[in-house]
Amino acid sequence: MDVKQLELFGVVSFDGITRNSLWVHPDGEHLIYPMGNKITIKSIKTEEQAFLTGHRNVVSTLCVSPRGDLIASGQVSYQGFKAMVIIWNYEERKMKTSYEMHKVRVEHVCFTQDGNYLISLGGRDDGFIVVWDIENGSPLCGTSADKETYGIAQIIAGTNHNTSFVTAGVGTFRFWRIDAKNRKLDGVNVKIGKIKRTINCIVISDNDENIYCGTTSGDIIKTRLNIAGSEDCIKHPIMVGCYAKIPQRATKIKTSDGEAYAGGVQNLLLLGKKEKIIVGAGDGTVELAEISKDLVESYVGNKTKKLLILPCIVTHRKANVCATVTSMVPYNDNFILVGTTLCEIYEIEISSFHTRLLITCHTSPIYGLAFPRNRSEIFATSGKHDIRVWKLNTRKELLRITVPNFICSSLTFDSNGGTIISAWNDGAIRGFSLNGGNLLFDIERAHLKSVSVITVTHDDSKFISGGCDGQVRIWNAKSAVRQLLEVMKEHRGPITSLNVSPDDKSFISSSRDGTCIVWDVRTCKRKFAFGGSTMYLATCFVPSGVQVLTCGTDHKIAYWETLDGSLVREVEGSVTAALTAICSSHDGRYFLTGSDDSIIKLWDYRTAIVVRLGLAHAAPITNCAFSPDGKFIVTVSADSAIMIWIYPFEVSSTRQSEPLDVSGKVADEKASVSCSSNRSRSSSCICLEEKSEKHRSEPENEQNCHCQQ
Repeated sequence: MDVKQLELFGVVSFDGITRNSLWVHPDGEHLIYPMGNKITIKSIKTEEQAFLTGHRNVVSTLCVSPRGDLIASGQVSYQGFKAMVIIWNYEERKMKTSYEMHKVRVEHVCFTQDGNYLISLGGRDDGFIVVWDIENGSPLCGTSADKETYGIAQIIAGTNHNTSFVTAGVGTFRFWRIDAKNRKLDGVNVKIGKIKRTINCIVISDNDENIYCGTTSGDIIKTRLNIAGSEDCIKHPIMVGCYAKIPQRATKIKTSDGEAYAGGVQNLLLLGKKEKIIVGAGDGTVELAEISKDLVESYVGNKTKKLLILPCIVTHRKANVCATVTSMVPYNDNFILVGTTLCEIYEIEISSFHTRLLITCHTSPIYGLAFPRNRSEIFATSGKHDIRVWKLNTRKELLRITVPNFICSSLTFDSNGGTIISAWNDGAIRGFSLNGGNLLFDIERAHLKSVSVITVTHDDSKFISGGCDGQVRIWNAKSAVRQLLEVMKEHRGPITSLNVSPDDKSFISSSRDGTCIVWDVRTCKRKFAFGGSTMYLATCFVPSGVQVLTCGTDHKIAYWETLDGSLVREVEGSVTAALTAICSSHDGRYFLTGSDDSIIKLWDYRTAIVVRLGLAHAAPITNCAFSPDGKFIVTVSADSAIMIWIYPFEVSSTRQSEPLDVSGKVADEKASVSCSSNRSRSSSCICLEEKSEKHRSEPENEQNCHCQQ
């Protein structure tokens, strides 16, 4: 039986690490960028999103044809396997054709100016250039860019008036012409003399006269093509000069070296016929600059004739986006959009260089996910370094609370939704105000090891934490000092989930030691325990509180009675992957599971049949939740993606679910910012609605351990 798929409402994700991954469609109304193994087409005005699905692994490169009718993308594959290139029809949002001719990785793709050919470049394991005839749907020609001869090519740039292109990379810089008649490629080296550079980016002037190249050394190489519109490439392209910035201190102008861009020149844009350059650097610097012809003539004609690098770049305006620039595209004549390695997109006005943050998302796996109990318009997520609060309808980030170098493994809201209670892998429990993100309390050394999960009772009297030390601890939530009330030490492995019953009388804890324990909240004593040959990764109570659902590494979903801990039903949740997340709808009619195979499944609770599938994720699912109004489902994954799905059924007014007997029939109901107290670390919060030109910078020192990993 074919199962229908869940409908996506929106996605919060942007792969900013991929080079040149951000594009503005020629219609000026849509953004195009990769998202794991998907490609997103997003309307700038309405923020509606469409997704191109077809890649089996992460998208490594992306480009749009000059006419805008086609999109091309390449992917990463596994060692020993071919990597796929797909050409998409933009209007139909469907795959036009595909081919697999590169090994392991497609490094770059580029359309020729007439849109008749697609040029694809394989990675260092492949080293081939392939020219694909789009009209005939077949390869036209190809050649080897063997690294022993030509270096390692990493980028392609097409010319504007000929069926020719340029490749560059580590120790290679070559000009190629496509000979369609003879089905071959003719290539010549660009003469750059004694200069030895690794080229990060290429931009070609509108008249195909000059090429500008950004290098890892932080300077810019200017080259003359010498093609003059002819069909035969007679002259070799030759370097005009290698330029650096004029030093800030005037005394340095007399020295032999200029000032390099920190982190290298990662991206370049040319503005108009005057050939002013926008430079994106590795340290987040974005500058409007120009190569001064007067200085060039002065240096070349006088004493500095033998210099290899000339300090001739004049900076006119400057901004900073706080992370390495990976993409820059013009937008609406007076703006540019900048993508960074922190998976953020900025808008910069060229005339004033005013910077505005447009799109943000997590940059590492997301572990925590929670809605306030009676509010569906916002939700919170957590991962490495920070907690973020999102507006559901617009997918905009409203608040960011940062604790550098540590991972927030779990979070929850109190009953009125005003406080975020969070668990961290430094062993601390921290509470933050939703209004502004101020630190309300900080319990240091709450557990001997990482705090893996946290939850709060419905009356806000207690919050319960679980750690990687296998302990479950109960805290007084109403006291000013949040004193410890009880420690339970019966688990022998890390705690993976905690869930409080709807009546606040009991709660369940699961562990990687293969046991689940139901505890009495009032006495803090064990009521009963059950286990299996699995590591339990997630649990949840059904809304009536008479049953518990569990899942884990044995791929199975189990129904348990809360009266005596007896097993009611066990079903196969996945054929190949561990189940990592489970939650029940508020009316109890359905429940949701997520697994390591990136699949979301919506189940009918009474029949244990899958009624909907979600296949848009590209990485293991780490958490899932229903919105309190029952209209949406939110899921998060290890590739930092947040996906919002439309709940496909009408929300029932009944919020109770009936228990099942062993046969699956209905049975009778049974009883059922600066973190002041943490002086060695710092935390800060950022309200994105008020954020303008001052932006956060992430620390370089990363914490590698996490209890869930």
